[in-house]
Amino acid sequence: MSFRNCHLVVGGLGLLLFVLQGQYMARVLGVEHLLDAPRMMYRSAHIYFMLACAANVCVGYCLAPKAATTPVQRIAGVLLLIAPALLLYSFFAESTSVALERPVAQMALYLLFATAVLLLLHEVYRRLRARFRNR
Repeated sequence: MSFRNCHLVVGGLGLLLFVLQGQYMARVLGVEHLLDAPRMMYRSAHIYFMLACAANVCVGYCLAPKAATTPVQRIAGVLLLIAPALLLYSFFAESTSVALERPVAQMALYLLFATAVLLLLHEVYRRLRARFRNR
């Protein structure tokens, strides 16, 4: 399976799970009736998961079919594919905790940040290299 399809499948299935997760929060957990802190923990984990899934859909959409990927793009792609799984785990395992620390969610958010920074630095490098080659 191509990286493009992996991102589209992970993102698409994740967005479907996001909707189901919302129903789970409303109908099973009764999140709207929880105190502010626990409600915030569930809702933030829910939104983080949606963010990671939407990022995968966007990357999958923007990748050209059968396009060759650079090693940097492959590393960034793997980081981006891992984030939704970590955030889904965090939703179920860390949102129930009374502690405010969520190490798995934190790791996933750092992965999303690292992916963006890695791709941005790679693009800056490519442009600088092209500029100096043309001189």
